[in-house]
Amino acid sequence: MKTKLINNKLNNANRRKFYLALTLVLLSLFSLIFISQISSPYAINSFAASTSSSVSSPVYLAYFYEVGCHDCDKAKIILKDISAKYPGNLIIESFDISLTENMELAESLGELCQMPEEERLLVPVIFIGDNYLFRGTITFDNLDELIQKYSTTETIAPWEKIKEKDLTAQDRLIARFQSFGLTAVAVSGLIDGINPCAFATIIFFISYLALTNRKGKEILWVGGMFTLSVFLTYFLIGTGALKVITSLSFLPLVRKIFVLVTAALALILGVVSLYDYLQFKKKGTTKDAKLQLPPFLKNMIHSAIRKNVRFSNYILMAAVTGFIVSLLELACTGQIYLPTIMFISTIPDLKANALFYLLLYNLMFILPLVLVFSFTYWGTTSAQWAELTQKNFGKIKIAMTLLFFGLAVLLFYSGIFY
Repeated sequence: MKTKLINNKLNNANRRKFYLALTLVLLSLFSLIFISQISSPYAINSFAASTSSSVSSPVYLAYFYEVGCHDCDKAKIILKDISAKYPGNLIIESFDISLTENMELAESLGELCQMPEEERLLVPVIFIGDNYLFRGTITFDNLDELIQKYSTTETIAPWEKIKEKDLTAQDRLIARFQSFGLTAVAVSGLIDGINPCAFATIIFFISYLALTNRKGKEILWVGGMFTLSVFLTYFLIGTGALKVITSLSFLPLVRKIFVLVTAALALILGVVSLYDYLQFKKKGTTKDAKLQLPPFLKNMIHSAIRKNVRFSNYILMAAVTGFIVSLLELACTGQIYLPTIMFISTIPDLKANALFYLLLYNLMFILPLVLVFSFTYWGTTSAQWAELTQKNFGKIKIAMTLLFFGLAVLLFYSGIFY
């Protein structure tokens, strides 16, 4: 009876510690978001734009964007600021680069402005007169300078410069596609799979496996379904099949919250790994390792599993989770290959080739995720790995600490400033 009472007290204490830590993490996240909104350069530009100016002639600006693009969200805020400075004189037309006709327009304007081919079809990009601003060059000051430059003379709107359909635009895009090699597309997909968005997915995946307490072959099923769902979602996005879903306006905000929460999780895992390392150096034993769920959470999960959760439900949950996570991590690509492939897929004669390239691209994109759950599976089933872990426990823990802290910093930066 006394033992049970003591265990209950310990569980209550653990609960209080857990909820206190969770509260502190949430308060930190809200503080970071609040501070970032106050101290960000976009807020400063809003003050700079509060004093309205006028120009003698209307200035036309063509803005190309993609739904879910981090840099596009940044450019949109800057455009809002510059519009406040030139009310009524600055005429902005926005174009979704995922639409075929807008891809051709962007290609034609890129050709007129002598834009390097490796930058075309990538966003955000702004065309004003004979000039363009691309990604990092889209700043309040640069826009202000170009507006002043074209304010004294009458200019033609960029979208009006291409009065007739530019027949050479499609030819150039086809030629560019045909110049792609399988190796280039594969490497591009792999590079795009190793970025903050993919890191967030991988961290989420590791946490998901730990939370569901999966081991051995169950990891193959749950992790495999998660990864398959990510692959199919990105593939369908590439074909335009999920256009209606990906255009939902609230996705950018939900993505920011997801990235920050995942960053907080990575930070917690880093702290716990560091604690394990220090305890190992102090006691020389691995039995006090803490990189696991608190006992009361484990009991809650195990109880739920026993009562009403079947393994098949976890597989379904993994598929749904992979789909949702993929939607929250859109537009992470920084390569020219994917947008070009997406355009070519709209041309009937080349559709099969484009879909093959898109398939290859997305297979390479999920390769890091496949490696993660493969190593996780091997680590839970291999006696050699268990022996290696015991022998190199300290080194593994410090490596995990650095990895988690590095990912936390990367994700916090991505979530706050992008």
